Amino acid sequence: MIPAWTRSLRFRALVAVAAVVVVPLLWVWSARLADWPTLWAVEIRLRDARADLLSGAEPASVAANRGLRVRVIDPDGAVVTDVDHLDLRSWWGGLSDPLYGPEGPPDPRVGDSDLGDLATRREVVDARNLGEGEHCELTRRGLLMCAAAARLPDGRLVHLEDASPRLQKSLYDDRFQLTLLLVFSGLFGAAVALWVGRGLVRPIQVLRRQVTERIAHGSLEPVDLPRPDELGDLAASFNLLLGTIRARNAANESFAADVAHEIKNPTAAVRAAAEALAQPNAEPERLARLARVLEDSGRRIDLVISRFLELARAEAGLVGEARQPLDLQALALGLVSTFEADPRHEGTAFSCGGQSAPVEGSPERLETAVRNLLANAASFSGGLVRVTTGVEGDRAFLEVADRGPGVAPEDLPRVFERYFSRRAGGTGLGLALTRAIIEAHGGGVTAESTPGSGSIFRIRLPRVHAAG
Repeated sequence: MIPAWTRSLRFRALVAVAAVVVVPLLWVWSARLADWPTLWAVEIRLRDARADLLSGAEPASVAANRGLRVRVIDPDGAVVTDVDHLDLRSWWGGLSDPLYGPEGPPDPRVGDSDLGDLATRREVVDARNLGEGEHCELTRRGLLMCAAAARLPDGRLVHLEDASPRLQKSLYDDRFQLTLLLVFSGLFGAAVALWVGRGLVRPIQVLRRQVTERIAHGSLEPVDLPRPDELGDLAASFNLLLGTIRARNAANESFAADVAHEIKNPTAAVRAAAEALAQPNAEPERLARLARVLEDSGRRIDLVISRFLELARAEAGLVGEARQPLDLQALALGLVSTFEADPRHEGTAFSCGGQSAPVEGSPERLETAVRNLLANAASFSGGLVRVTTGVEGDRAFLEVADRGPGVAPEDLPRVFERYFSRRAGGTGLGLALTRAIIEAHGGGVTAESTPGSGSIFRIRLPRVHAAG
C-alpha cells in the first residue's frame, strides 16, 4: 500500500527537484557509456565501406555514398587518391553549433592532422602486415575519430575515416565540478520546494479544516480564507456554493411551508366533514352539503398537488420531455378560440394578432404556460384580452395584455413567486409554473403593469429558423 505522505504536494515538489538534479548527473557520468553506441555505428559503416572497396567499387563513389573520407596509398607510402565527403553538420547543426563555444564544432580535418603521419598510424600498419586494421581515438577537442584500412589486390592500401563530435565528452571531463554545482543546486531547490510547498499546502489545510468542521456541525457558514491569490478565489467560490445551498434550502423550506398551508384548509374541511358524517341520523340536506364540501376539498387538494408536481418537473428542466418545432401564433390562436367558447369568460373579448413565431419545445408544456397567462389575464381582463406574437432578432415572443386594474407596484416583483396570488380561489402556482416552463426552454417571462390601466405579460423564447 502506498503511504499517504507520498501523495502530498510537498513530497511531489521534492521529487521533482531531485529529478532535475539526478538526470543531469546521470547524463554527465554516463558520457563514456554513451560513446559505445556511436562507436559501434561508426565501425559498422567503415566495415561496409571497406567491403565495397574490396569488391571493386570506386573510392569516390564509396566516399560519397557513405559520407566518409577515402584515401588510397601506393606501396611507397604516397597518397594517390583523397576523396573527402566527411561532413559532421546535420540539418540541426546550426542550432547545436553555439553549444561548442566560440570556436564552433570540431573540424575533422584538424582532428586528422592531430593523429600524425598517415603511414605510421595503427590501422595502416595492421593493414600492411595483416591485410586489414581499424582503430578509434578520442581527440583533445572531443572528436571521436575512427579509421579502417585494407590491402587491395594490387598492393595498394585503402584508408577510410569517419568522425563523430562528442560534446558530452567535455561534460565528462568536468564531471566533478558539475557534480558539486548540481548538488548545491539540489539543496537550494529542495529548500525552495519546501518553502513553496508550505505556502501552498498550509492554506489548503486551513480550508479543509474549516470545511470539515462545517460538515461535522451541519453548518453552511462561509469559510474564512482572505487571500489575494488563487486559493482566495477558491475559498470565495466555495462560499458562493455555500450561499447557493443556503438559498436553495430556504426556498425548499418555504416551498414545503406553502404546500402545507395550501392543503391545510381543505384537509381540515375533509376532517370536519368526516366527523359530521360519523354522527347518526344525519339529514339528507346536510349529507348533500357535506358531500359538496368533500368534493370541493378533494378537488382543491388534487389541484394543488398536480400543480406542485408540474412545477417541480418544470423547475428540474423538463428532462426527457420530447420537443418539436411549433408556432406560438398557431398555439395562441387555438387557445384563444377555447377561451372564447368558455361560458366563464362571456364578458371578455379576446383577440390574437401579430406574425408567425417559430420555436422548438414541448407543445403540451408551452400550451400550459400560455393557458396560465390567458387565465390570469381573463380574471382581471377589464373586458379585453389581447394576444400578440412575433419575432425580435433571434427571439420569438408572445405577449398577453389586459385592461384590468393592473398589479400594485409592491406586488409586481412577486407575481411569479410560488403561492403568491391576489385572485380569489387562486393557487398562486399558475404564473410560477409558466416561468419554470419558459426557463426550461431557454427563455424568459416578464411582467409590466400600470395600476388602473392593465398588465402586459411577455414570453421570449429562442427562435427557430426555417430549414432552407
